[in-house]
Formats: sequence, C-alpha cells, structure tokens
Amino acid sequence: MCYNHGMIKWIFLLFLGTSALSYELQKEYFFTDHTIVSTDVFPQIGKRFELVRIPSDKLLFRLDANVVAKTFELNGVKIETGKVRFVTFVKKSPIDVTSLKIQLARFLTERYPAIEIEGISVIPRGYVEALPPEANAVFDASCALNGSGTFYVVDANGLRRYFDYSVEATLPVLHTTRKVSRKEVLNGMNTVQKAIPFDSFRDVPLSSMPQNAQRFRASLKPYTPLTIRHIEKMPLVLKNDNIVVEVRNGTVVLELIATATQEGGLYDIITIQKRDGKRSRAKVIGEKRVELQ
Repeated sequence: MCYNHGMIKWIFLLFLGTSALSYELQKEYFFTDHTIVSTDVFPQIGKRFELVRIPSDKLLFRLDANVVAKTFELNGVKIETGKVRFVTFVKKSPIDVTSLKIQLARFLTERYPAIEIEGISVIPRGYVEALPPEANAVFDASCALNGSGTFYVVDANGLRRYFDYSVEATLPVLHTTRKVSRKEVLNGMNTVQKAIPFDSFRDVPLSSMPQNAQRFRASLKPYTPLTIRHIEKMPLVLKNDNIVVEVRNGTVVLELIATATQEGGLYDIITIQKRDGKRSRAKVIGEKRVELQ
C-alpha cells in the first residue's frame, strides 16, 4: 500500500496531536449523581466508564489518586496525578450564589470604579444545604488584591461557610513608561495607564494619577505596574528649598528666609541654614514653611 507524502504528514500530525493530550487530576470534583464516571472527571475524554459508586449518605468522598489513575489505565487511558495524593468528590450544593456574586462585584467596584468585570464564579467549599435569607459575604483585604481567593458567610447556626471565588476582570493601572529614579516626581510623562487582567497584586494598584503630588519611593524598571507601595507623598519641604522661617517671641512673629538642608513632612524637625551660614533646627509647619526651635 502506498501513501503520498501529504497523507503521511497528516497521519503523523494526527498522532502527535493525540499523544500530546494530557489529563491531570485535580484535588476536588463536584457530583450530583453518586455514580462517578470517567467523563465526570475529564469531560473531553473519549471513553465513558465507571470510577466509583459513592454511598448515598455521603456528601464527601475521598479516593487515593493512584487508585483513580489505575482505573483509567485499566481502561486504556493514561492520566497524570501530579502532586495530588487524594481526590475529593463533593456533592454539589443546591444553593443560589447570585447574591454572593453581586456582593463581590459591589465590593470590587467600590474600590476600583474603573474595573471591568466580565464574569464571576463562586463555589462553596464542601456541601452547603442552604444559605440564610440575607446572606452577607465577608471579604478580607486580600480579596481586593486577588482575582481568585476565599470569603465566608455566617450561616443560621453561627458557623462560617467558606466559598472560593474567581473573577474575570480588567483594571486600568498606571505603568512606568521608562526607568524612574528614587524621589522622582510621578507625572504624566513617566507613567501611562494600561488595562491589565485583575489577577494578583502585592498592594492596592494605582488606577489613576493621585490628586496630590507624589514621588517614587525607589527606582523602578520600565513598564512596571504601580501600586501604592511604590509611591509616597511629596514632603512639604525639600532639600535646598528656600523656605520661610517663623521666629516667635511672645505674640510677635518674625519671618526670615533660609535654606533647607534636609527634607521633611508636616511636624518633622529638620536642619536649616540661615543667610549668615549658621544652622538651626526647625519644625515643618506647612509647605516651604518652618518654625524655629
């Protein structure tokens, strides 16, 4: 039998594509039917066969990952267990999580008005029979920084019921346009706003230019997404600024001009140099204004 070059190439690519398919076990699966079959674990698999029958009174059922893998192998399918030692099958909860999704969306939009939410997934950890009529979700600070995580609801018995969430969203975030230096002023020339996936942030991302003058805490590489930890308020007094010095003597206030030899924020004590070259200590009381100590 003869095959032309094109046919051989097609057969080779088909074999390569089939062999490249990989099936890797996850730690957890949800079920509605107590008879678990292969397509419950891998919906795209070609063969359908029984894996395990879970007792009708069980809401959770754990199975050794190697046993699952061996069952697939005996049916001609090779799967990977990865780092999974046990597979947990959890009965799907008969609850409506729409209100929890709405609360999560509100939580995020209150913190990031410009966020574009495309989808939200909320799945209970374990089996939850019912939710309170007015279930209030409790989100911690990490929920505002991560596109996936966990929150909880307190049920009618005072117990915490935990839920895993996943958010598909984009958020406009300021990025550096070039390498920036420590103490460089944040402005429209060294930053640009870009929409990026709302995945994971180490701190609150900067979605827009701050109203008050800010500067960089440290040098940053080009195209770095900015968070509040990257910036700080501009000091009221900068080194080498010409400043107004208030000298109080009872009810009399005299003003003179000096040079700041240090920078400082409100109420910081800094060193100044007078016109005669002498140095003194002064307290910052306003923008480019200090009070002699």
